[in-house]
Amino acid sequence: MPVRSPRSASCLALTAVLSFACLTATPVVAETGTAKVSFGQIALNPSDAGDDVNAPSGTSPLTYRGGLEVRSDDDRFGGISGLMVAEDGASLMAVTDTGHWLTASLSYRDGDLSGISDLTLAPLRDPDGASVAGSKRLGDAEAMTALPDGRIAVAFERRHRVWAYDVTAKGFDAAAQPIRISPQLKDAVNNKGLEALASLPDGSLLAITEATMAADNEIAGWRVIDGTATDVNLKRIPPFDLTDMALLPSGDLLTLERRFSTLGGVGAQIRRIPASALEDKGPLDGDILYRSSAGQTVDNMEGIAVRETPDGRTLVYVVSDDNFNPLQRTLLLMFELTD
Repeated sequence: MPVRSPRSASCLALTAVLSFACLTATPVVAETGTAKVSFGQIALNPSDAGDDVNAPSGTSPLTYRGGLEVRSDDDRFGGISGLMVAEDGASLMAVTDTGHWLTASLSYRDGDLSGISDLTLAPLRDPDGASVAGSKRLGDAEAMTALPDGRIAVAFERRHRVWAYDVTAKGFDAAAQPIRISPQLKDAVNNKGLEALASLPDGSLLAITEATMAADNEIAGWRVIDGTATDVNLKRIPPFDLTDMALLPSGDLLTLERRFSTLGGVGAQIRRIPASALEDKGPLDGDILYRSSAGQTVDNMEGIAVRETPDGRTLVYVVSDDNFNPLQRTLLLMFELTD
């Protein structure tokens, strides 16, 4: 069958699921349910309204276009680790590291992200259709991407694997369909396993770990097509580890990376990997478009998504994993990529 672009596959899958989960009165499965959600709009730097987005080499091509601190009293809410945004920007889909799907509607004012509503959660399922929600060992979902056939691939760590879900046909009731990555995946570090997935234009699946090292400062990953895996590593820029990636309309990749230390706290950076690097033999690397600075709004940033507007603008969304810690926040930030 013809291979759809990753962008059109993402739109197909997300539209289908949201039509089940958010737009009908009856949920797909009993465990699916809405949750109350509230939010506050946030500045990139609360103490400096004129703060620019920063890049180590100077001005970044990313411009801040609004952000939200998202809250819910539902005990299933939190731990967001993978993100997709519909092509029209009206809705998002995410996975959490406690084994849940999450969907919500988004709103905008003057082109800036301004609100979130219609929060829905549902359990991820194993190949037998049983829920893995609530199990850290089985449900630690960390990344997601739309496959060319419209299924959504989800990466899990601890029990390292990738499962695909035919949500276009079955919504959240879809049972997992295992995808073979590489025999080496079983040797990934327990809590530093698969953290990023991207469906590439040639139909291959790129899967990269958080910080399982293949060599000095090279994060292990694989490119899989027709069941065959080829090593594709990412150059690590200490002290940052990989938390997600997303494909740009050009075929370039954006990587989302995080640092944490007791003294320095959390930080985030976004790197742009040129599409041509995927055909080279060396580790993937590219320009740093953004690195958070002191005072800027940031938390444990773990999910990134990209969409292109009808007038050709590229919007980048990033979301944080609050670790279900009351001292942390779920942040959803939006940027415009102008270069």
